[in-house]
Amino acid sequence: MKLPNEESRINPRKQPKQKRSIKRFETILESAETLIVAHGVAQMKMTDIAAHAGVPVGSVYQFFPEKAAILKAILDLRLKAVMQGIKARLKDVRSEADARARVIDLIEDGAQIHLHNPLCRELWMATSVDPDLAQLQYQAHEDLGAFAFNVLGPFVGERESACERDRFVLASLLTGSVLRCLADGNERAGALLDEWKKLVCDIVLSPAKSASKE
Repeated sequence: MKLPNEESRINPRKQPKQKRSIKRFETILESAETLIVAHGVAQMKMTDIAAHAGVPVGSVYQFFPEKAAILKAILDLRLKAVMQGIKARLKDVRSEADARARVIDLIEDGAQIHLHNPLCRELWMATSVDPDLAQLQYQAHEDLGAFAFNVLGPFVGERESACERDRFVLASLLTGSVLRCLADGNERAGALLDEWKKLVCDIVLSPAKSASKE
């Protein structure tokens, strides 16, 4: 999938370098998050962000060409934090049983975040309606799948090698779908999450060993 180029409408016009600019940049993003949680992505306006941040609206446009660029900056920070958490969870995996337990823990971590942070729902909505943001979301799943495969590859069962990495990407995409159900408040989300936790390790690792037949 082709990613937006550096001149894309969703990229910042410039990255802050001086301490004062960095602080203003961060304040703008914090204000945007607050407004998103309070009123939703659709209702958020650049003028509202400026007013909440206590800066001229021109300062907002100095960094961001439009609202989608602010959403992308927020999404980038969230995805970076997610990847850091995943790397910490998958550090020094010792066995297949250990790998299975950690994968389940990761899904539980994501579930708790999506249940208790209303920003998740709004970011999912933003990626649903903006093709450029959707491309970035998909790339995040590709990167996550590739990383998980590199770490957990030694515990993958005997399968066609060409399919192994794709299974991890698929697992990342499907986990995202289940977590979105949680964020949306879907009444079936809890049951779907429980079922997915039973299936995901068999998809990416060796199928669970069943009792031997006599």
